[in-house]
Order: sequence, then structure tokens, then C-alpha cells
Amino acid sequence: MGRQGSRPWVQRLQRMLFWSRPLTADEWALLARYFGQPQHPGWTRMRLYLRRLGDTRRALSFNGGFLSMPAYCFAASDPRQCLRLDAPLVAGWLAHEAFHHWQRLQGRAVTRQALRLQWRFWRHGINPYAYTPAASPTALLAQFQQAQVEQQAQMWQDAVMADIAWRQAVPGDDQQQLAAAAQRWQVVLHWVQQQGASQPGTLVP
Repeated sequence: MGRQGSRPWVQRLQRMLFWSRPLTADEWALLARYFGQPQHPGWTRMRLYLRRLGDTRRALSFNGGFLSMPAYCFAASDPRQCLRLDAPLVAGWLAHEAFHHWQRLQGRAVTRQALRLQWRFWRHGINPYAYTPAASPTALLAQFQQAQVEQQAQMWQDAVMADIAWRQAVPGDDQQQLAAAAQRWQVVLHWVQQQGASQPGTLVP
């Protein structure tokens, strides 16, 4: 007797857990604003997933350009719709997880390093995302370049969110303070764009 196909409920479960979609034009536009146009062919392979396993309140990225986002990050909590990019935190999370993909394309072993960092957090309470920003833009760039993978992605998220907060500022906001906060990160934003436009790296899990 030949092997029977998967049961319908198994197929439905697989579709539910592993459903994904390409990024929308607006999502790509936001990433292009901050990453530029990375030349590595793997950059455009990114896809968005609805996170259904583990801590579903947090975003997550996997090797291969799989970005998993919580339901409330999408308009009307519908993953078929665009992410709520007008919310700085949602845009920052997209930038954070896309940055992990960028790190992998640059040759960094993101998954292995992140697992070690998360184990240290669980075992010793050392927050892998925590950092104290350097005072000057030059020192901040050096700090960013030397940071471990989770610190670096968190710094990138903070840089993107600072820029968005400044762009969305309306009369009455502390625009000078927001502009100063965004300006200090410009050297980091420019450096990442330059790196992405250089010779493609080797993909590392």
C-alpha cells in the first residue's frame, strides 16, 4: 500500500504555524530608509511570520530571513496587513529583527552567539540587550562596532526609533531634544548603509 498523504488537520496546523508573506512595499521602504540597498542577494529573501510559538509578545528572527512578529504589530492584528509602522516601537522591532538578518549576511554567527547570551541571562541575570551609550558620536560608533549581536541590534533599534521620533515630532514636542537624540545616531546609520553596500559577506547561522 502506498504512503497516505498528511491528514487535513496536520496540513491546516502546518499552514497556521508556518504561514508567511513577503514584506509589503511600505515595510521595504522603511528598511531602505535605514539600511539603504544592501547588495547581498540574501537581503531580499526576508519574509514575515506571525509568531505563534514561545513568547508571542516578542519579535524573533531565524536564519534565512524569517522575521516573526507578534499579532498586535500588524494592522488590525491581521498578519496579511502591513505592520503598524506609524508606531515607533513596531518600526523599531522590524528594524531590530531585520538587523539580525543583516548581521548574518555580514558573516556574524548570530544564532550561536544569541543562544549563549540568552543562557547567560537565564543563568546569571546578565541582560544581553543592555548598554550605556557613549557620549560622542565617534565613541558611539566604536561602541556599536564592538558590541555583541544583541547589544548591536538593540542599539540599531534605538537609532531607528530616535530618528522616527524626530521625524514624527509636532509643534509642542521638545523638537530640539528629539533632533539632538536622532543626530547622535546618524554616524551609526550611515556606517551600516555603507557596510551593506560593500562586497557581500558569507551567510552564517
